[in-house]
Amino acid sequence: MRARMPWNVAQRVLKAAQLHRSQGWKRTLARVTAGDEHYDAREEELKDSLTQHLLCGEKIVRFFELTDEEMSSLRESSHTLEVPEGPFQAMFPILLDEADLKTVNPPTPTLVSIMNFEDGSIALVLASRRHLMTRETLQPQDLPEGAASELHEYSELIGIKHQRLEAIDLLWIPPTGNLIELRVDFPIGMYQRQAEAAIERATTAFSQLLGQNYLTTPVNLFPVIERLYKATGDGTMVELAFMVSGSAQKHEKTRRDGQCCRVEAYHVGGVSVLDQPIEPYRTSVMWTVPIAEDVLSMPEVSLMGNSVDTAVQAPFLGEMIARNCANLIDYGHIRDRIISHLHSPLPDEVASVAVHDDHQRSQG
Repeated sequence: MRARMPWNVAQRVLKAAQLHRSQGWKRTLARVTAGDEHYDAREEELKDSLTQHLLCGEKIVRFFELTDEEMSSLRESSHTLEVPEGPFQAMFPILLDEADLKTVNPPTPTLVSIMNFEDGSIALVLASRRHLMTRETLQPQDLPEGAASELHEYSELIGIKHQRLEAIDLLWIPPTGNLIELRVDFPIGMYQRQAEAAIERATTAFSQLLGQNYLTTPVNLFPVIERLYKATGDGTMVELAFMVSGSAQKHEKTRRDGQCCRVEAYHVGGVSVLDQPIEPYRTSVMWTVPIAEDVLSMPEVSLMGNSVDTAVQAPFLGEMIARNCANLIDYGHIRDRIISHLHSPLPDEVASVAVHDDHQRSQG
């Protein structure tokens, strides 16, 4: 689990399983390795937790809206697929370590699981070998003894890591509706260009498996940014970047103090004196979702547009980034919140429609 699950997520998963945790992954694993019958008794439960996290944790996600005919064809094609034999398939959901990945051939994505859920959802799961160069912020407890004192003058330490890992990407087919999802691994520290290359490889792999490319045009998520900004109370907005009149850029973050950017005093005071409304182009929103008794998860969605997008007539953003999801419960919550804003009108759009309707009735 350690290789794929951030500790802040893992400690909630372990708490939900009513298992004791130590401080951080290293000490927790050391405790388990030394022998812990409670962990042994929950092995299957932990394996299920790992599987769920692989399906939704730390992903970059694209939505695609299909026609009724395409949805029917996709479901039929998914039922004809068979999982081949191979090292990825033999171990799933346990992932191959870096040493084993050196001998895996080919590195292209391969089908490792076809998961059919009770509600009718289908997950077509791919595994592949991926080379990554990641940037990580180092914590004092991660450094060798004596190194922390030698590097005390630095306020932040960044490590560059080159590694092979087994990536898990998937196509999610819902039981109803016409929105399917391509979810691609996007661990913390991974570069955007690496994610885009992974999306293209997964798209090609699914096209070859299914005999048709169902992943042609992603749903445009850019309008969701402004709709989320105006939906005060719908999650906590912990990051907001926007343009103001005069081409000035502003970038606000409130993760440390837990405030919501929408209602933070400095933001409200600044926006109130503007002649024109702001133009949001980037945001991150965090929700609080119960995943077990007395266990709250804090999944987060980021919509990462660019400032130049506000200058074009129809700006486009094809993906969202999902972070800190523990399982399918909290991921389903944030996915549903994003989908709910896809076609919901902005408050000013509602007012405009109401005025138009009033005018029509007065003319009648």
